[in-house]
Amino acid sequence: MSEMTNESTGRAQQAGQTARQEASATAGRARQGAGQVVGTATDQVRAVTGEARAQAGAMAGDLRTRVSEEAESQTRRGAQVMRQWADDLSGLADGADADSPARSLVTQAADRGHRAADYLDTRGVGGLVDDLQDFARRRPGAFLGGAVVAGFAVGRLAKAGSKANGSGSAPPGAAGARSRPADAAPEPPDHGEV
Repeated sequence: MSEMTNESTGRAQQAGQTARQEASATAGRARQGAGQVVGTATDQVRAVTGEARAQAGAMAGDLRTRVSEEAESQTRRGAQVMRQWADDLSGLADGADADSPARSLVTQAADRGHRAADYLDTRGVGGLVDDLQDFARRRPGAFLGGAVVAGFAVGRLAKAGSKANGSGSAPPGAAGARSRPADAAPEPPDHGEV
């Protein structure tokens, strides 16, 4: 019986050793497969990231091009409008009396308008921006003061435009009235102190 026990024990040990070897081999294959999956996933992430960067760069370039084209288009339209105003002023000056002081002022304004329109046509937005940057470097105080005045003027024009459209004005009889909910009871009249 002892021989049988030894033989059983030997077979059990051999089976255990075989199972350990199989488990070790399986674990090694699993680690290798997991490493390949991680490597493939990393490569995919890099490829997607690279593609996203390339597309973002292309979109940014396209956006810059569109903004630049729109700015140039607006500048050309502005030059056309300015030239039309200058032509209108020249027409007014031609119809005025020769000795009229207003005629010389209108003629000067028309000449400056034509020069400004020509400047915008030749230099475009890039030239305008370059000149503004140069002026800001040379005279920062004057540039900031001009920016404040321009901002104030634009704000006033916007406010005047909204009032002219009726969106900024209160309805008649509403001046000084306090707002209250429609279902609130009317306030008692104020009779003052006696």
